[in-house]
Amino acid sequence: MNRMNGLSRSPFYGLPILFFMTAFLGNVFSVGTLAHAQPNAPKVADSKSAIVIDVKLPIDAASEASLTRQLESVVVGASGLDRPIVVLNFQRTSSSLNQAESLLGQGTLFEKALSISRWLTGPKGSRLRTVAYFNESMVGHAVLIALACEEIAMAADAEFGRAAMDEQAVDDTIKQAYVDIAKRRGSFPAAAVLSMLDPSETLFKLELENKQTEYRTIKQLESDGRPEGAWNEEQLVPNNQLFFVDGHTLRRWQWVAHTAMDLEQLGQVLRLNGPLVALPSFKGPRVAMRTHLRGIVTPRLVNRVIRAIDEGLKNEDLNLIVIELDSPGGNLDESLRFAQYLADISPTRAEVVAYLPQNLLGDASLVALACDTIYMHPTAKLGGPGEATINQAIVQEKKFAFDALSKSTGRPIGLLLGCVSSEIPIFEYSAIDGRVILSNPDWLPEDPLAPKWTKGAQVSFEQGLDFSRAAELNVASDNLINIDEVASRFGIEALPKEKETSSGEMLVDWLASQTWLAFLLFTIGIGALFAELNTPGLGVGGAIAAVCFGLFFWMQVLNGTVEWLEILLIVGGILFVLIEIFVVPGFGIFGFLGVAMLGIGLLLTGQTFVLPSNAYQRQRVVEASGQLGLAVISLIGLAIVFRKQIANSPMVRWMSLEPPKDQHDKEVMEEAQEEAHSFIGKWGTTLTRCNPAGRAMIDNKMANVTAENGWIDEGCDIEVCDSNGSVLVIRIRQENQ
Repeated sequence: MNRMNGLSRSPFYGLPILFFMTAFLGNVFSVGTLAHAQPNAPKVADSKSAIVIDVKLPIDAASEASLTRQLESVVVGASGLDRPIVVLNFQRTSSSLNQAESLLGQGTLFEKALSISRWLTGPKGSRLRTVAYFNESMVGHAVLIALACEEIAMAADAEFGRAAMDEQAVDDTIKQAYVDIAKRRGSFPAAAVLSMLDPSETLFKLELENKQTEYRTIKQLESDGRPEGAWNEEQLVPNNQLFFVDGHTLRRWQWVAHTAMDLEQLGQVLRLNGPLVALPSFKGPRVAMRTHLRGIVTPRLVNRVIRAIDEGLKNEDLNLIVIELDSPGGNLDESLRFAQYLADISPTRAEVVAYLPQNLLGDASLVALACDTIYMHPTAKLGGPGEATINQAIVQEKKFAFDALSKSTGRPIGLLLGCVSSEIPIFEYSAIDGRVILSNPDWLPEDPLAPKWTKGAQVSFEQGLDFSRAAELNVASDNLINIDEVASRFGIEALPKEKETSSGEMLVDWLASQTWLAFLLFTIGIGALFAELNTPGLGVGGAIAAVCFGLFFWMQVLNGTVEWLEILLIVGGILFVLIEIFVVPGFGIFGFLGVAMLGIGLLLTGQTFVLPSNAYQRQRVVEASGQLGLAVISLIGLAIVFRKQIANSPMVRWMSLEPPKDQHDKEVMEEAQEEAHSFIGKWGTTLTRCNPAGRAMIDNKMANVTAENGWIDEGCDIEVCDSNGSVLVIRIRQENQ
């Protein structure tokens, strides 16, 4: 290699040009993305869903306090003028299930039922649209709570009434309370309510000449007489019996608003196109834990968050899990696994709440959609193009997992698919029974109650869902400036500190997230490797290079962004650069390819995709190119600042000869060159490994040597074939080949 005159050509001169070209192309992609205006998304029919609160009967002091807290939380979470639909689903407690002779509601305390009824008909209750539902006959003072709701829905064969069956005698205070509550709602006539409380108050129906109908008890008829114009009279309740009438009859009289055999059918008759969301019931105050999921989704990250939640659930008092989510996605399988894990947490065990401070993109959006409640920062975005490339074919392979998640969460399948991939067309479908869903033609549910769905407008998820759009689809509950505001929504003064599994994992997470540290380690490793190659034998440079490269790849593996492609590109790039410098000088094809492979490999270590396929990925390439370009410019600047120190380094002095400074230096150099030239043709033995520089014993003198081609091991017989300044160029003696 002829490096006699001045500084030789370096293969790194093309590095800035490569990165500038990459950054330029990335910016072209970016401009194209920005120039593509977001289409006007068609307006989806207003989503109409309902919150279900299980009311365990009979009501006592504890269940009254729990029910009131649940109702209060719904009111606090309501925004603006919205009146959430709340279904009070009356059920037996586990203890009353074993009492076959008892009826639903029997044993409910009047004072507790009255307290709840006053709340429902008061100012706070007026902010909710309440629906009482029961699918078996209900009696006792639980009847008063049902009367306090705006609407009553029941099974057609169930019966309703006998409010005073637990009372030995009913005084006027109880009667007046029932009449007051009934008049506030207007569902049941006052006379019918009295007939539920007193068997002597037999109920009659009176038809008037003006085609109006009135209801009176027998005592009212005896004291006040029949109203003027009454021409027909019908006794509705047998003598000396309490009012107890089936749902079919009450619906015909229009005293109950709906009849339904179960909650699913109730959703249909209420014309809901959103899910029936069960509101969990907890005893005592809310006890919360807080954790987070940030960065690219990887198995390690998901496992860490799951372990933190499992650790928190060991506290039996825990009933609220708050997760801060800020991720571009990156692994569909892991996002599905984590989402299903959250969906499988029983609503009776803990309520799972998601808070989005920034953007939750791609497959990571499934994690938020698996939570019970979603709060978003005003500028946050849910769904849209993310780190992973996800198309319809990939999603189709996961159909079972998506269907299971949709069923577990109550979220429409179209919402899950649209947030994960904007490439999947999502349409609004309506059924003849009034239901409206979001779905894809290949994912329509097989529903015998609505065998034919009418396809409507396409719904765009191309740019994800901002808060207003998410609220319109009934996905997000409210927009909050920070996660601390979540605490006030649940009556908590402040959220606890984030739950972490260990300080060691915290340190590992911090190291893995420091991109600058990874590039610094790589740069130090490259420098140490070249220093090692210019040093006889194995030295500190090799150890430093091994440690730096090991830490670099370890950090990228933790981030889930390194596979065999990135490793091969980086290792191959280093080898090509070494070949260019030490083996085949000239045209520079190995140097150019090596630098290109290094640049591409480093770009890929910061991302999970190879070629960008969406706006987010193109922006990532632009940012990474800019960071690498800036690093290269910084290195060039440092090289200029420290050019003297670099010029005096052993490696540079080996690659080039410094011109003589004065006549004496010139004479000394000429003498050294002549002496080195005199060794040509002589034999010797290597004292160290020459890779390619090293030391050898020649003519009983120790000399600095460099291998003509490749590497020469220690103890080999060599001959001097040329000189490079004062350095002897050697090769293996022909007899040893």
